[in-house]
Amino acid sequence: MFDWQAELAPPVSFPAIVTAGHSTAMTVSSSATAAPSAPAQAAAVKPSFAQALRGTPVHSDPFPVPSIRGETLSVKITDAVYYRGLDVCKTKLHGRLVLNKGDKPYSSKDITVKLQKLWKVKGPWHLLSLGWGFYEFFFASQEDMRTVWAAGTVSLKPGLLRLFEWTKDFNIHTQRQTHSQVWIRLWELPQEYLMERTLFEIAGVLGTSLLIDNVARNRLYGHYACILVDLDLSKDIFYEVMVEREGFAFPVAIEYEGLPDFFTQCKSIRHNVTSCRWLHPRRENNVEQPIDKGKKPVHSQRPK
Repeated sequence: MFDWQAELAPPVSFPAIVTAGHSTAMTVSSSATAAPSAPAQAAAVKPSFAQALRGTPVHSDPFPVPSIRGETLSVKITDAVYYRGLDVCKTKLHGRLVLNKGDKPYSSKDITVKLQKLWKVKGPWHLLSLGWGFYEFFFASQEDMRTVWAAGTVSLKPGLLRLFEWTKDFNIHTQRQTHSQVWIRLWELPQEYLMERTLFEIAGVLGTSLLIDNVARNRLYGHYACILVDLDLSKDIFYEVMVEREGFAFPVAIEYEGLPDFFTQCKSIRHNVTSCRWLHPRRENNVEQPIDKGKKPVHSQRPK
């Protein structure tokens, strides 16, 4: 059961345990299991029909008072509950399914069946459709989440599912593809720095560390260590990082393998200033001329 499911689950009542002819109630004190008095039952909050139908928990604390700011109705939510929600989302990923024109749309069940054959994870997982091809994936652990994330883009044949980092305040209408998974090389690291945690810490200053290649993990090659990192290409790209420890620091050179083009103005990957249609609109092959004296429009043709 995921954390968010546990919050919706009804409270568990523990039955008595019978051992060797004796019954032992799993309670702190006898008063904890005593039946409430009639006045206490009357004072208890009775859930509405809608709450009982939906399984909505009854809250004893009063809800925040709304306010009107100009012509806008506003409400300030409870921060503590919001931060609990953020904590639940630490093992989530976002994803977007891209289909070609004419491809048959997938249902959530279809996607689940396909991914179950491809993803090798230890715990259960679940997906939620957000609309417009976007999905949210729930995993039972951060290890499973990173394993799936490191696998990168998934080919569903047809269609591609691209996974990316879960972020708060996610809005499907404002999404830009600014992240890409890139292998980086950390050059000439001494052997004592090739511990998995240390490599993740160093590479983590560039983005989200996902995977260490087997060569570095098994120390088969000493010239550099390769780590797969999820980079946000809309941010600065650094080619050196200063590694520090108590009383000592040294620079490490960084090399990127297959870093894709990125144009900061359009916020688009595999796109640069010379190929930007926004800055350099394409000429139309056929330019329509105005009609003169009732004649048919004349189309100018570019010379072959």
